[in-house]
Amino acid sequence: MAVISGVVQDMPASSSATDLPAWRRWLVIVILLTGGIKSALAFTSVVPALQLIAAEFGGAGDSVLSAQFVVTLAPVGMAVSGLMAGMIVSNRNLRTTMFLALGVCTLAGLMQLVVHNYFLLLASRFVLGFSAVVADVSMTSILAAQFSGAARSKLIGFRQAISSIGTVATMLLGGWLAQHYGWRAPGIMFLLPGIMLLLAFLAFDQPIRLEQIPSSRERFSVWQLWPLLLLSLVMSIGHTMPSFQMPFLLKENGITSAVLVSRVPALSSTISILSAFAFGFVYARLGPWTLVVAATLMGAGFIGAGLAPSYEIILLCVVIEGVGAGWTIPFFLNRILDRTDPAKRSSAIGLVQSSLFLGHFLNPLITAPVRLTLGIHATFMVVGAALILIAVLIGGWSTRFRNTVRAI
Repeated sequence: MAVISGVVQDMPASSSATDLPAWRRWLVIVILLTGGIKSALAFTSVVPALQLIAAEFGGAGDSVLSAQFVVTLAPVGMAVSGLMAGMIVSNRNLRTTMFLALGVCTLAGLMQLVVHNYFLLLASRFVLGFSAVVADVSMTSILAAQFSGAARSKLIGFRQAISSIGTVATMLLGGWLAQHYGWRAPGIMFLLPGIMLLLAFLAFDQPIRLEQIPSSRERFSVWQLWPLLLLSLVMSIGHTMPSFQMPFLLKENGITSAVLVSRVPALSSTISILSAFAFGFVYARLGPWTLVVAATLMGAGFIGAGLAPSYEIILLCVVIEGVGAGWTIPFFLNRILDRTDPAKRSSAIGLVQSSLFLGHFLNPLITAPVRLTLGIHATFMVVGAALILIAVLIGGWSTRFRNTVRAI
């Protein structure tokens, strides 16, 4: 609470939040800082229970792919929402959109507790992902409207850290609930955005007014960022391996406890959080080569996991992978800020987010042929080798393809 107090004290006079009573200002800050956790719940409510979901909905087909679709339909909704959020969220309906999105997110998440039809479950997961991103866009816009200067920068940093910590906490809680009460039980965690909605009704009693930003004369071109979008898509496919594929690697090794399974993505997230704290130091010295190092570490970790003979060694490989994974998203966001005109940054960041979520959806589809042909262990080795190859290509051709690397 001390660090948040510092943020409150740093708020300039121009910040609209200074006009609020102290208790309401604190409530606004708490809601905005914890808002990202609801997006994490789209993954942490089902990932620890993937083996149980596969057993229930597998049928005569590929049970692994069926279970993975339960996870990936939420990122599909997120990707679609990222492309459309600019049309859905406007200055006139910002507060109302946040209320509606939080309500839909709560109901869609709680459907996990009661839905028995597989395709209806998939539909609810899509709606969940879509509404979660709409709520995120609304809340981020509110943060930008309510706070400015140093206070805004600090709050954005705190929000990302709290979201990552929430991912770890809810992943572990989801594993415990699935282990003791079944795969549906983690859906109860979606009461959290419902509580957030009730608090938001109390905190945001007045319409949100955004400052008017002059539009850029120059038309935004997607082609200016195609290397960045392509790489973010590829790295996202690798980034989801601990969550989407690791439970089935562990099962092949005889590890079926939901608690032990949940510790692997939780460890990956924890290391990623610690690694992200060092990103500024690394990025300032390596620049675009940060991605080369990140891809190499992730690739080495996945190859090691595919060869690891024990649970403990797999955890060690996850630590190596997590260091690289912690630099990927900050890298893409920083390159956006470095390369994009300020008037175009929101559109560019939305495109990158969509490519990241699209990578979540593509992971099971791209890895399924390898997994079915060579096995889950070989799948990790193939993905790891592909990441290292990408690192070698970017690093080895950095001088020859200088313009491309600058775009990256």
